[in-house]
Amino acid sequence: MKIDRPARPERATLPVEDAGRDRQTKADKTRARLIQVAKRLVQEDGSDRVTLRRIAAGAKMKAGSIYYHFDSRDEIIRAVLESGVGGARMAVMQAIDEAGPASSPLDRLRAALRAHLAYTLQEHFSSRLKAIRRLPKRLRDHHMKQERAYAAIFADLLAEAQKKGLLRSGFNLSVVRMLSMGALTWVAEWYSPDGPLSPDDVADELMRLLAGGIVEPGASPIG
Repeated sequence: MKIDRPARPERATLPVEDAGRDRQTKADKTRARLIQVAKRLVQEDGSDRVTLRRIAAGAKMKAGSIYYHFDSRDEIIRAVLESGVGGARMAVMQAIDEAGPASSPLDRLRAALRAHLAYTLQEHFSSRLKAIRRLPKRLRDHHMKQERAYAAIFADLLAEAQKKGLLRSGFNLSVVRMLSMGALTWVAEWYSPDGPLSPDDVADELMRLLAGGIVEPGASPIG
């Protein structure tokens, strides 16, 4: 059933400055609530089953009222994805700052990977990956710019480590970065907090793989 867009309400009779501030505050809170509800639905059921009606029901508002805040369902899904990448970026940058600028780029990479994993587990971010491919091209391209900016944090740490002679030569650092981030993002699909390993343990295990590998020297079948 088609959801009709509501007519815009009449302006409030408050002074312009006060009325604008009041509307902005309410609009921000409503928008944030819609994003939060949509995020929960994506985590629970996947993006394909998220509809405007379900979002509206979860936010306890009329479906048509959503159009005051978003132009479409896809715009809401994009906002969910962007809030996830933005939150991950903040967590990772905080971890890098706490490691300190004087620390080794590998120590900062370890801190960044730990923060990335902790955030993706908290937000179950892997459940949103399929949603990216289903966005219209315009929205998908906009989101991918944000993804690339986030990935650049890790690329820069690897490049710095290489420049300082901390990495062996012969590896494609773009592939190393994508494999590392992809592996950690997907941990949410199998990780159990009741298991023997903490999220930091899992991230540290990846760092061990990056640092030394699991194959004994001379035993590798790769030339």
